[in-house]
Amino acid sequence: MGNALSQEKKESLTGHVFYGTMSIANNNPDFGAGDFDIHIFGADAQKPIGGGTFKYGFETGMLFSLDSDVRTFSASSGSEGGRVAVSVDVNSLLFDYFAGGFLSFEPAGWLRLYVGAGPLLVWAKWDTEPGAATSEDIASQSDSGFGVGAYARAGLDLFFTEKIGLTIGARVNETTLSLKYEPGEIDVEGWQYYFGMAVRF
Repeated sequence: MGNALSQEKKESLTGHVFYGTMSIANNNPDFGAGDFDIHIFGADAQKPIGGGTFKYGFETGMLFSLDSDVRTFSASSGSEGGRVAVSVDVNSLLFDYFAGGFLSFEPAGWLRLYVGAGPLLVWAKWDTEPGAATSEDIASQSDSGFGVGAYARAGLDLFFTEKIGLTIGARVNETTLSLKYEPGEIDVEGWQYYFGMAVRF
């Protein structure tokens, strides 16, 4: 009976709720101010299917981001030709769902290290609105895109009690979204850094 309870405890699910940041490369030379830095909120769950100090299993989770930024956009100045810089408000909404496998190392009840990798799906909505002082010739635009990619990540959990602790981690992903309007094609790739709460169920 004791061995059965011990095994059940080892196979417990571990979840994370976290906040982080990510930088998305700016592929459009008409947009100024460099890359797009966004804030992300997410949650995930990891379920082991075997192992002892080293465990392996499946993981799944979702990231969400809602951000706004003010950019300088280079646009046509009209029939006279040439370019003019105008102020543009850029609003983005992004959902990221991922699922894959993980491997964890748990040398003590308070310490847990893990790595994971697998495919991901991304959906994003992108709005651009001319600034208050911008000519009406620059129209508002809205578009959305869907992408498929892959991710890999690593993290560290420090438990203060049997069930509650802190987590820190980093994830790298690669996905490309194609939007009809500005800013065009977006490579949603790069490093994400996050921290939050770890929970054992």
